[in-house]
Amino acid sequence: MAEALAPQGLQRGLLSDQIYLMIKAMIKDSSLAPGEQLVESQLARQLEVSQAPVRDALKRLAHEGLVSHIRHQGNFVATYTDDEAAQAKIARVELEGLAGRLASGNLDADRRAELVTLIEQMHAAADDSDLPAFRELDFVFHRAVIEASGNVYLPKMWDLLEPSLRVMHVLGDPTFTGDWHEVADWHRGLLDVLDAGDPEAASALFRRHAAGTLLEDQDAPSA
Repeated sequence: MAEALAPQGLQRGLLSDQIYLMIKAMIKDSSLAPGEQLVESQLARQLEVSQAPVRDALKRLAHEGLVSHIRHQGNFVATYTDDEAAQAKIARVELEGLAGRLASGNLDADRRAELVTLIEQMHAAADDSDLPAFRELDFVFHRAVIEASGNVYLPKMWDLLEPSLRVMHVLGDPTFTGDWHEVADWHRGLLDVLDAGDPEAASALFRRHAAGTLLEDQDAPSA
């Protein structure tokens, strides 16, 4: 069990919500690895709480597919098969295509400035060869576009997909050997198409980006 779990951040109130968010964040950043067992009693002891809020948090995570409950064995961080990875990629393509269509021409000044800053930070991370930082910025960029769609259900759907995208490297593939500056520039192209206000063009480009087919003659990562 990761030692990062600690009681200091927990406050009085809805403990199960706080524990849920803490464990979910650790799954997303890979502090908790796929297949790692989550023992209620151990978690409760580390967090200095009763087992009831831990149990509630794990049930919620299991409902979202982030945790697997195996009868007579316990709870484990979810793992994914190759087929599930392929399905996650298909779902991402459809989700991002819809988000691109809805966000097209609808970026407010604050959201646009956020996306510009993220692209600049991607280039800085590429300069430093800091792939983990680049990858985090990549996730934040795509989450920001999902939020910019204005559809309250799309961020919830992204939250279901994101852990599997991280674990399976469906987004931000660390094996990519090309120029990460070029990947950052692809995100500039995504912003440009949103600015252009053509929903169908935006949808098509976001779908190609998510599918990894922006450059058919190269090994383009899903980024």
